[in-house]
Amino acid sequence: MNKNGIVKKVVIFIICCAVLIFIDQITKSLAVHTLSDGNVNIINNFMYLELVYNSGAAFGILNNWRIVFCILTVIFCIVIEIFYLRLPEKRTYLPLRIIGIVLFSGACGNLIDRIKTGVVVDFIAFDFGSYSFPRFNCADIYVTLSAIALFIMLIFVYNEEQLREAVRGE
Repeated sequence: MNKNGIVKKVVIFIICCAVLIFIDQITKSLAVHTLSDGNVNIINNFMYLELVYNSGAAFGILNNWRIVFCILTVIFCIVIEIFYLRLPEKRTYLPLRIIGIVLFSGACGNLIDRIKTGVVVDFIAFDFGSYSFPRFNCADIYVTLSAIALFIMLIFVYNEEQLREAVRGE
């Protein structure tokens, strides 16, 4: 790929990630400033906003592993960025480029929280009868949806030759 192609990919990556990270960070900031006095009911007995500080990983597991999460997230982000830049400039791989951007943005959104305050701000809550789903945020949505999309794409959309081409960066 020529220099202009790489620059274009990098600029698109940076702009898209910046927008998604901004959305994540602004919603977390709004949650901190507006939900400290209590919950906001969105859909009665189902969805509400509740401020929770999570010092662990998904669903609050592995509490207080901040440095490990930060290191793993940085490594994960580097791998995503390298893969994104190596993807061939074919329309076929546009979904993988989008998935990479969204995954990177979600990882960075929560990494910013961990670095800044030591905890991740979660605020979206769902209750299903007596079951309370773990609280989450926009970055968690980015990571979850893009991971599901990646799984679907790898299993059902791309064939072996396309995956080899994507990994080789031809």
